[in-house]
Order: sequence, then structure tokens, then C-alpha cells
Amino acid sequence: MSYKKFVFFINLFFLLGATLLTFFLILAGGKNTGVLKNFYWFQASTSGFNSAPSVTRWYNYNWCGWEIRRAVNCSSKMAAQPFSPRDNFGSSTLMPSTFLNNRNTYYYLSRVGWAMLLIALFFLLITLVSVFASLIRYTRPTATLATAMSWITLFFMTLSACLYTGCYAKAVRAFHHEDRDARLGPKNFGFIWTTVFLLIVNSICTTVMVATYKRNEYIYDRSFASTKTVESQTSTPVPSAYASNRALPPVSAAEVQQPQPRSNGKFFKKFRVKKRTVTNPGDEPDQTQEERIYTEQNVPVVT
Repeated sequence: MSYKKFVFFINLFFLLGATLLTFFLILAGGKNTGVLKNFYWFQASTSGFNSAPSVTRWYNYNWCGWEIRRAVNCSSKMAAQPFSPRDNFGSSTLMPSTFLNNRNTYYYLSRVGWAMLLIALFFLLITLVSVFASLIRYTRPTATLATAMSWITLFFMTLSACLYTGCYAKAVRAFHHEDRDARLGPKNFGFIWTTVFLLIVNSICTTVMVATYKRNEYIYDRSFASTKTVESQTSTPVPSAYASNRALPPVSAAEVQQPQPRSNGKFFKKFRVKKRTVTNPGDEPDQTQEERIYTEQNVPVVT
């Protein structure tokens, strides 16, 4: 497997993990039984807050009392349930003053954090679709779309994590200031910041891949594909006497030109001229029957 394919599948694996964790965050509080009862944002001691339970947990869609490891006396469910003890239980003298004086801070931080989480999920699904499209056919437009959607998803997910963390971290300090027990939901915050980490890796990988993208270009070299026409060499016609093993008839002296070698880029080339002299069969036996003379001539070549 090549390096780019390895990075691509690691990127896809991280993206699928981020999508799964985000769905868990969205579903947290959908049910107050089973596994989902442990996915909460904040838990604090709220005894004395009018009719509030002694220990309260805040989920995405409602808040519930926590007794004997189960949720009891839950509020009615609503989308984007705000975190605001003043709105949830009413004003009380035992309530930390920050919830009374800075009510809007906690109210809008929790609700806007929920909205950013939904927007992040929307862009995360678009990113997932674009990555699957790149898996089918990796082109520059699909890679660019996946990269852009990855960074947008990372922005909204990080914004949501920061809003949630800022809201509930302030609440923890407020409760601790009044010597009350309070803590963040470890699963929800662990999931949301793990999702941010996975999206950071995903965004960096997609950016590197689109930056190093090189379209598969198959260069057709005509010099290798084309065939050069080889000059046909004119051979000396073979008399029929050779085929029938008969004696050669008397012929006059003739010049037979040998095939010319390639010029190899030279302006002049040399070729040999073969002169053959055949005497009459009626001459004396001691007379030379065949005489060969080779001469070299320089002939200009036009290339």
C-alpha cells in the first residue's frame, strides 16, 4: 500500500470515529436509563435550591435528580435545555450569586454551545460524504471540498467544546466557592475534546493530501512510439543461373554499390565501391579470373 493510500484510510478512520462520538454527544440525555444516563454535562449538589433535588445532573434535553445511581424526578424534555439554576429551580438565597447576577452568561453559553454542536454535525456529514466520493474517484474538486468541509467542521466543533467547557467550568468554580460538590461529566467532555483532536488530524491530513495532489498524467512520448522508416537496401538481383547451378554467362565489368551506412549526424560519409572484373572463359588459365578493387569516396550527406 502506498503512503498516500495509508494516509487516506487513516484519515477516513479518524473521521468515522469523530462522527460516532458526535452522535453520542447529540444523543446524551435522550434517555435517562441504560448507558445514556451516564452521559451528562454537569453534576452538582443543589440541596436547598427551593424544590431542587439534593444532587442534580444536566443533560442535553433535561435535568434530573441523581439518587442511588439512577435518574429521578426529571424535568420535561426540550431541545437545547439551558444550564441556569435560576431558571431551573427559581431564585434562592443559598444559590451561588453568580447564577443570580450573571444568569445570561450560563444560559447562552450552554444554548449556543448546543447550536454549534448541531452545526458541526451537519458539516461533519458533508465532510464524510465528500471523503467517500474521494474514495470512489480521487480528484482535485472532491479533495478540495473535503478539505474545506474538514476545517469548517473543526471550527464549529472547537467552538462548541470551548463554549461548553467555559460554561460548566465557571459553574464548577461557583459551586466550589460555596463549598458544594460539583464536577464535569467526564464522558461528554472526553468525547467532545477527543472529537476535536480527531478533526484536527483529519483536517491536517486532507490539507497535506490536496497540497501534494498531482494528477496522473500519462505523457505520450512520440519519439518512442513512432517507428522510423528504415531505408530499404537495394540488393543485387540474383541471376537465375545461381539457382540452377549453371555457369555464369559472360558479363561486362559493373560496379556494385554497397548499402550506405548511417551518417550519424556527419556531413560526409564514406561508402565503398566494389569493382568486379570478369574475364572471358576463353582466356589463358593462369590469367586472373577475378579482380576486386575497393575505393573510398567522401560523399556529402544532407540530414
